[in-house]
Amino acid sequence: MEIKVRKTKTTDSGTLCMLWQFYQYHQSSFDQEDVGTDGRFDIDEQYLNSIVCGEQECAAYLIFVSDQVAGFATVETTEIRGKEMPELADIFILPKYRKQGVGKFVVQHLMQAVSEQWHVAVYINDSLALKFWSNLFTQLNVALVEKVEPAETEGFYEFVITNA
Repeated sequence: MEIKVRKTKTTDSGTLCMLWQFYQYHQSSFDQEDVGTDGRFDIDEQYLNSIVCGEQECAAYLIFVSDQVAGFATVETTEIRGKEMPELADIFILPKYRKQGVGKFVVQHLMQAVSEQWHVAVYINDSLALKFWSNLFTQLNVALVEKVEPAETEGFYEFVITNA
């Protein structure tokens, strides 16, 4: 199984928007968002397009497994504890590719490529994401994982990861 992570290109806008619909579907079980009358979640496609075009302080990446689209991740700058640091803001792996090491590969590729601190926030009610991160924290080559308490964003568990 070959896993690749690639920064999005302008031609990836439609792909990212569709994957974001699946991501919102997953999140709807704990954020209680409804779909519109068109059967789609209300996502800001214009904003996603501007990310893909490099017009935002956010970078989006597509994830591929054996040349098939398997998900996406976004990285943006945030301020935690008065310090700016990159945040792995969103990561979504299609269910078909979960529990195969894809998420771990993506996190290592993005977060451990640079020796610095990172921020990760997880919805308190997202038990799948909490389990993923709890397991992953024990497997990553990091110097420290600190839980931000109290969390700076209501409804989230927040962590600062310091790379080894």
